[in-house]
Amino acid sequence: MKNIISASRRTDIPAFYTEWFIQRLRAGEVYVKNPYGGQVHRVSLRPDDIHCIVFWSKNFAPLIARIEEVERVTRNLFFHFTITGMPAEIEQHTPHYRDAISDLVYIAGRYSAAHVVWRFDPICITDRLPFEYYEDIFSECAEKLRGSCIKCYTSFVQKYKKSLVNFAKYSTHRMAEVDIETQRTYAGRLSSIAEKNGIRLYACCNDHLLSGKVLKGSCINSRELAEVFGDFSIMSAPAAPTRRECACSRSIDIGAYDTCPHGCLYCYANADKTRARAACAEMDMGWNALGFNVDAG
Repeated sequence: MKNIISASRRTDIPAFYTEWFIQRLRAGEVYVKNPYGGQVHRVSLRPDDIHCIVFWSKNFAPLIARIEEVERVTRNLFFHFTITGMPAEIEQHTPHYRDAISDLVYIAGRYSAAHVVWRFDPICITDRLPFEYYEDIFSECAEKLRGSCIKCYTSFVQKYKKSLVNFAKYSTHRMAEVDIETQRTYAGRLSSIAEKNGIRLYACCNDHLLSGKVLKGSCINSRELAEVFGDFSIMSAPAAPTRRECACSRSIDIGAYDTCPHGCLYCYANADKTRARAACAEMDMGWNALGFNVDAG
């Protein structure tokens, strides 16, 4: 069976590592370290071994500039595009949401609206940032994305220990407590806005938000990807949840934690923002793995 390549939940490859990724495509392989056990394994990036590549990013501009080089390997590309409009104190180095919207519209025009998911994710309510702030941003984004987007994924922020540490260290904001019923009400309000603009709202790993108007998300769904690309060789891909309430199919993530310098304080993928920025600055784009080089012997 061909592989679904995830690039990447663990870091923002399109924003910071496009050159490295294209070099790996040319080489036809990449090495990946298991973030829990530390084992290193080789992953083929040969066209015959790739079903599709699922990208995750808050800034696709660097990848868009070189997308034709990626297409020489495969045109089976799928895009998870996170646009939340959070202030810079929380999302420290992401592009302005209006610029990001323009890039999403371009991607949908080059491929189709079915090739891209808008992620309004997570919603991070603080003592200084009420839900109404997000509702206004969501409404503007949904209107501008009408016709270029048919799916939006959302969730409410998880209070990981590393996130709480980063908020205390880098921000004057404090994450607010929002009970489940209130979250459901808020999700319903966003769903109504989305529906007016031809968009369906999905909950990612937040099953308590599910209703007749908020559906369960599956970020990497082998059946949907098979239909998008007309290649049904992955229809039997097994479920491979990455966390509680995850509904994803099996994929191979080629990223690495603690390498993304966006500086988003809520992020689970970085233990420390300073360390992540340093890792990116020290990265050699010729390495055969993200964050280190493997002697392939």
